[in-house]
Amino acid sequence: MDSGPRRRRSYGGASAEARVAERRARLMEAGLELLGTVGLHGTTVRGVIEQAKLTPRYFYESFTDLDALIVEVYDAVVAELRDASVTALLDAPKDTRVRVHAVIATIVHHFGDDPRKGRLVLAEAMASTALMRRRLDTSHMFTDLMSGRAVGHEASPELVLAARFIVGGFAEALTAWLQGDLETTREELVDGCTTLFMANLATVRTTHP
Repeated sequence: MDSGPRRRRSYGGASAEARVAERRARLMEAGLELLGTVGLHGTTVRGVIEQAKLTPRYFYESFTDLDALIVEVYDAVVAELRDASVTALLDAPKDTRVRVHAVIATIVHHFGDDPRKGRLVLAEAMASTALMRRRLDTSHMFTDLMSGRAVGHEASPELVLAARFIVGGFAEALTAWLQGDLETTREELVDGCTTLFMANLATVRTTHP
């Protein structure tokens, strides 16, 4: 007699879905750890499952291949950064310098608190074909955050141009800082990049009144 859909068993009080989610989270964390330390070329499926203390079966339960994991980890890091930056923008007064400072500070602290994330987004992603399109999308996201467009603020063409121009230099400076090649404090980095952004904006406005 058919009694309807069978309930999936639970073990130790956790449902099958919860256990899958827990294993996936362990794989994601393992992927971030390897990508952010040994780098893209040192990250393998075997290394990920060993780091996560799982078996290949459980890797392929959640991901089709290594590229799929890399994309998921990258997307998670960028989404986390975007959400934090949007919150900072919404909390900031309606002043261009204050908004720019808020976004730059959020990014610097986010990557400074966990350099693995900075290495993935700013360095390792450059060598990944799987992340090629996402790198461009992330650059556009940074532009929208710095110009305020990400939260619907009006942004003049000059402001957007300044934001787009400074994003590349900001990424280079942040990468150098994370690698220890730029000797400056977090606060000095944030203030310096904010000043450079505003100086670039002033120059654009003067050149294109």
